[in-house]
Amino acid sequence: METKNVINIKNLVKQFPVGGNYFTALQNIDLKLSEGEFIGLVGPSGSGKTTLLNIIGGLDSATEGSVSVLGNYMDNTSHNERAIIRRKHMGFIFQSYNLLPVYTVYENVELPLILNNMESTERKKKVTQAVEWVGLKDKINSKPADMSGGECQRTAIARAIVHEPALLLADEPTANLDAENSHNIMKILSKLNSEISTSFVFATHDEKIMGYLRRIIHLEDGKIINDEKISNPKSA
Repeated sequence: METKNVINIKNLVKQFPVGGNYFTALQNIDLKLSEGEFIGLVGPSGSGKTTLLNIIGGLDSATEGSVSVLGNYMDNTSHNERAIIRRKHMGFIFQSYNLLPVYTVYENVELPLILNNMESTERKKKVTQAVEWVGLKDKINSKPADMSGGECQRTAIARAIVHEPALLLADEPTANLDAENSHNIMKILSKLNSEISTSFVFATHDEKIMGYLRRIIHLEDGKIINDEKISNPKSA
């Protein structure tokens, strides 16, 4: 059976105005991502990995080139159309957990389902499943202030995957975590990747993450300098 392309990027250029000139953050980017891949955009600070992740997620736009994500040409969609694509088909994990402090774990995880107008009985089933996936069943009624950093990040993961998105984007998801929590987070995500068809893209320079990746896209000065498949990655 033919594998579907989740991401298809051709000749992408991204420039930012600086003074009277332009800074080129990304240049001549060609990238394809197949369904179910578990890849990392890897490079030092300023290499363009977060910019590329934001363009894939429709949070930013390319200056030139073609960007197709989940069959949608992002350069030809409106702000509202991109928001709908994100809400229905994508999940996001950030290094700052972005949890709502007055909400419990359950309520934070439930939020994307409410935004997608899911019926309450189905929401409860999905939230319970997602919280169990990340091992936080005993914290389901806790609020972020009462939890550790690792638990907050696991809550953010549950929120990102509760609707079983086709694509999950993670920007430095372990940057604020110690080694043990970082490995626990990556084991959870690796296990989810093997159990559901979600494709994962990480932007990172964290060595602890790299060992779990199955494909690494190396960026430097806004260019892809290497694209390598990893033969024996760590797993759950």
